Amino acid sequence: MLRTPSIFGPLNSGFVPFASGAPIDAAAAAETETAAVIARVSAPSIETVESVEVVPSAAWTPASSARIRIVEALVVAGVCGYFGFGLLGTVFGR
Repeated sequence: MLRTPSIFGPLNSGFVPFASGAPIDAAAAAETETAAVIARVSAPSIETVESVEVVPSAAWTPASSARIRIVEALVVAGVCGYFGFGLLGTVFGR
């Protein structure tokens, strides 16, 4: 970090050390609690899980997809025409 010029204030680096303010024993207790939760979650379950077969389904397409594509093409053509006429008007001095 850049040093602050002395004209604007004291010279410091701006580094602030981490201090949680909690006692060290509280941090150790939190770590043991976290380890206990991780051990409980990752322990193998007594119950067996049955596998379920998943059949892939076909991609859904709306019945009017051809109409949607036609409308999209008309919108793109209209935007291109709008800017094309603007360009022609600028080039030929409309």
